Amino acid sequence: MSMLSPYRVLDLTTERGLLCGQMLADMGADVIKIEPPGGSPARQIGPFYKDQPHPDRSLYWWAYNRNKRSITLDIERDEGRALIRRLVERADFLLESHNPGYLPARNLGFSDLAKTNPALIYVSITPFGQDGPKANYADSDF
Repeated sequence: MSMLSPYRVLDLTTERGLLCGQMLADMGADVIKIEPPGGSPARQIGPFYKDQPHPDRSLYWWAYNRNKRSITLDIERDEGRALIRRLVERADFLLESHNPGYLPARNLGFSDLAKTNPALIYVSITPFGQDGPKANYADSDF
């Protein structure tokens, strides 16, 4: 049994937060990467295996999503949001790195999901926080 094996993590991060889920998965957590229809945009980031660009050949994707399981959900649709809520019932952590207000606008913010699972640890990775004067500033490639 590894250090984090009892814990389930829902990973809704963009490129900005993939490392967080990868580190938890490397320590044994059951990390479920939730991708939008068509796959995560991170799958388009090179380099690519044998220099052949393809979503399933992105070495960037493979590196930051190792040890994770992956599912596709459309959180723009009611059915997708309902499935997220069902997954949250049995999750310990939810990781997200969308722009401020994106998930709350879809009733998937912390206050919404805490009603489903009061013990959920909701981790939001943003460059300048969820609110305040710089919340909507663009982040850098760094």
